Amino acid sequence: MATKTIALEISVYDKLMGCKKPSESFTKTIDRLISESADQHTCASAVAGAERIWKAGSEREAQIMDEALRKNREPSTWDVESLE
Repeated sequence: MATKTIALEISVYDKLMGCKKPSESFTKTIDRLISESADQHTCASAVAGAERIWKAGSEREAQIMDEALRKNREPSTWDVESLE
């Protein structure tokens, strides 16, 4: 397995140590953190987050979110000449 040596500021190293599980290597820790970060930006995670909010919130809050989502899905047209 090929390896690379990297330099970290002490403050970053301390944060990384705080995220590291006892059984993990630094490589595994960094890989896990990158994967978790990437997972947070998926449609599935957005839907899961919305479901948590809707379940925890009031009916009115759910209605407001639903209206906003529907409005953002409305098709829009662009005047191509105005973009030039």
